[in-house]
Amino acid sequence: MKTFINPLLGLLLLSSTGVLAQSKATLSGSFSGVVTGSDGKPLPGAVVAVQEVRAQTVTDAEGRFAINAALGDVLVIQKKGYLAQTKTVGDGTAFRVELPAALTEAGDDDIVPIPFGTRKKREVNMAIGTFSTRNLPQIPVATANATLAGRLAGLYVQQSGSAPGADGANFFGRGASTFGPNSLRALVDGVLRPFNDIDINEVESITVLKDAASLAWYGLRYGNGVVLVTTRKGSATRSNLQFDVQGGIQVPEKMIRPLNSYDFGRLYNEALVNDGSQPIYDEATLNAYKTGSDLFRFPDNNYGESFLNKQSATQRYVLSADGGSNGVRYFALLSYFNQDGLFKNAKTDDFNANMGFNRFNFRGNVDFDVNKNLTVGLNVAGRSENQRQPGSQEAGTLLSLLYNTPPNAFPIQNRDGSYGGSAQFQNNPLGILRDRGFTSFVTRVLMATIDVREKLDFWVPGLSANINFNYDIQGTYSSGLNRDYQVIDATGANPVIFRNQTPLSYRSAAFGGTAQRNEAWAGFDYDRRFGQHSVKASLKAQRNVSYTPSQLDFRGQGLSSRLDYSFKDRYYFGFVGGYSGSENFPPDKRYGFFPAVSAGWVVSDESFLKPNKLLSYLKLRASYGQAGSSDIGGSRFPFEQFFARNTGGGGYTFGTGFSATTSANEVSIANPNITWETLTTLNAGVDFHLFNHAITGSVDYFINNRRGILTPSAIPSVLGKTLVVNEGEVESKGVDLTLNYEKQLGRLSLSLYGNATITDDRVLAENGQAGLPGYQSTVGRIVGSRFVFVSDGIFQSQAEIDASPRQVLSGRVVPGDIKYKDIGGVNGTPDGIVDNLDRVRIDERDRPKSYFGFGTVARYGIFDMLVHFQGVAGRTIDIQGIVNSGPFNFNQESLNRWTPETAATALYPRLGISDRANNTSASDFWLVPGDYVRLKNVELGATLPKGLLSRYRMKNARVYVGGFNLISFDKLKLDIDPELPGAGRGSTYPYVKTFYAGIRTSF
Repeated sequence: MKTFINPLLGLLLLSSTGVLAQSKATLSGSFSGVVTGSDGKPLPGAVVAVQEVRAQTVTDAEGRFAINAALGDVLVIQKKGYLAQTKTVGDGTAFRVELPAALTEAGDDDIVPIPFGTRKKREVNMAIGTFSTRNLPQIPVATANATLAGRLAGLYVQQSGSAPGADGANFFGRGASTFGPNSLRALVDGVLRPFNDIDINEVESITVLKDAASLAWYGLRYGNGVVLVTTRKGSATRSNLQFDVQGGIQVPEKMIRPLNSYDFGRLYNEALVNDGSQPIYDEATLNAYKTGSDLFRFPDNNYGESFLNKQSATQRYVLSADGGSNGVRYFALLSYFNQDGLFKNAKTDDFNANMGFNRFNFRGNVDFDVNKNLTVGLNVAGRSENQRQPGSQEAGTLLSLLYNTPPNAFPIQNRDGSYGGSAQFQNNPLGILRDRGFTSFVTRVLMATIDVREKLDFWVPGLSANINFNYDIQGTYSSGLNRDYQVIDATGANPVIFRNQTPLSYRSAAFGGTAQRNEAWAGFDYDRRFGQHSVKASLKAQRNVSYTPSQLDFRGQGLSSRLDYSFKDRYYFGFVGGYSGSENFPPDKRYGFFPAVSAGWVVSDESFLKPNKLLSYLKLRASYGQAGSSDIGGSRFPFEQFFARNTGGGGYTFGTGFSATTSANEVSIANPNITWETLTTLNAGVDFHLFNHAITGSVDYFINNRRGILTPSAIPSVLGKTLVVNEGEVESKGVDLTLNYEKQLGRLSLSLYGNATITDDRVLAENGQAGLPGYQSTVGRIVGSRFVFVSDGIFQSQAEIDASPRQVLSGRVVPGDIKYKDIGGVNGTPDGIVDNLDRVRIDERDRPKSYFGFGTVARYGIFDMLVHFQGVAGRTIDIQGIVNSGPFNFNQESLNRWTPETAATALYPRLGISDRANNTSASDFWLVPGDYVRLKNVELGATLPKGLLSRYRMKNARVYVGGFNLISFDKLKLDIDPELPGAGRGSTYPYVKTFYAGIRTSF
């Protein structure tokens, strides 16, 4: 790490010496230049002004400008959606200016992706959100999608883990709209491909499709929503070579806080007494634990401190090149990422059993202009990744040992250095790390796309034909080294050996098979302008086939159409229709048509609003339509009746011999009418700019109705099987909000941004269990509502128990147990008994009802700063499994349990070993607010002076330091992470925060 940081500090010191004051000359003249984005592409419409003087001009279609200024004048260059820059007029008469993209949504004249096409943002009536990733922080984590949290309204990003190679996140859209899979699908360059494993430097932009007008194109495929990922392309205006080097450390926190052996023994005795049993630890034993007089006979282990490091390292290297000429444009990338695990004592002379992950990515995107009409694009990308685990996939086993093993279970090593253990605890953490070998999982992926586009203006002006074919292949295999170890219980007079020691050997390689997928699109596009009228249209056919080992192929096909019309670039109308099918449905129900319409009106272009110093831009838009979702969960071909052969020794008995014969049993009940879910959306939005575009924003109100949701049918349980039917319905409604502010204050460029999504979803129909009382029904409740007992505090005395409704959940009820309310009985009214008829549905769940993000990007001279916050609201966490998870898992939270002495201040019920079912039942007692605001990312950077770089032939260099997942502000009394409450507990990898430093250079 020192070899990485020292040169970085040296560059920072050099950067502070390159700024010299200059006296302003009085000579004036005409100065010209070119304004481009960070990618080198010209930026038309950028405003170039002389600071403190009214003179200004606007760049032309190729980003060029000319302006009269004096030597020493400061030019301010700005464009909506980009950070403003200043340039001091020097001796030269021409120069180039690069504007970095701001971390806000695209401006109204920017080109944004739509399904298999592009549009100017002002032409789009659909509900979409898009932003450029060029200036996203380069965070050294394995999966880039977790870094997108809080960046766009309508996109909820929930981190799913933090282990090496598994620190990704799931994408969700506006509210929860179905009982089954809710996550959005990521489409890379228009087709279904994993986004988790792409290096963020491969990506040009991220676009979220939210309504039917944007989703109907895909027919029944992606009704949950889509994240369009557009990869980078080359530019014919210049060539650029860029190199990024990063190093970072990941620091675990918020792990389970164990008890020492003395406190564990004390609380274990207390729990036994609460159960009506005798304590097992006498005073002499407890005193030996307290004094540490003999750690071999009376061990006192802190497994976290013994086997988890306080930090682990990450590295990331990216080399990219882009450029081209009039006939060829290219982008190429090579990257390497490495992430170490946290386990101590994992490296031996024979192997390294620490968790770890490394990945190589590559990409080449090339576009050829074969002639003036024919363009061919070839994209090839892939990765090779290696994920390592201790033993035979025993990372979870090891973490469970560290978190859940009593501190006094056994000495980690006996006096003779052998591994400690017992009949009850035969896994030893040190043994797993040093004598179980390791397993390596290797995944290799290749993705290829060929895109051919031919202009047909000679036939019909504005017409073009397009063929797009994609082929992906993935293979996975595992290998490693294997051996086993003994554990010895040496606490008695005669040592007892458990497990069998084996020598080191190669672990048998296992090939997981090859997964393949292909998807083809072909059709026509039309783009023509007739005076003040503009018509754009597309008609394409698609077919996709996916093959996964040990499964039947998945197949789909369909037609997609789109028609957009505009008048005076002010009035916009659109139609989208998708007709598609899936072989997973019955033959007569495989295809469906999904239409959507949209309209937009740029009100600010009307004469009655001109001139207007307050309102710079105003557009009203609306859309209505349908999209489908074939991602309904369940098995393949649910319309078919399936039977399985029973060869496991059971079966039917005939005659008098009492010998069973091989039999067949019904696997599931077929539904010949099963079909897709249908999403109907209404979206109304407004886009606005205020005070000469200094403040921009948008507001969208939406109503989504989803019908045909798969739900179990209310059939008699005597059938022994469940029949699923399309009888569920959910309505979700809410608001998306976006607000941005940009200002140039002298040499300070400031950008503030914020976004939020507020949702409310309700179940309108679900074919649940027949005869349920209303308070147990899901109808009228939020999707995923919790089904719990309603608590009423903790019983303080036997008299209180005697005077309360009788709780018959399980076992005894004694002082210190949770008290539940009597809600209803057989007749739906309280009956003096608390049983399963007293469980209720409440509008609480893990998924938030609202989520948001806000932050700032600032630049002053050579320095820049980014601060980004992200948060959620309207969410609860069930902490029962965290603080009350089992008899061997007493921890620091257990000290807050109920006892007669702590009755007034206790946070949790009494302890128990076997008699604890009353307190582990699902109830609102264990629900705590899961709302939080997180300082997600901070980054400070410095762009080194040009004079310093010229001697090294560098065009640009920026050094930076930053942090990711830094601080959370929440209402939790527990030391847990609000987003990943189970991290560092159970068998889950600890939650980590990341600190990093890096340098980006371009040539």
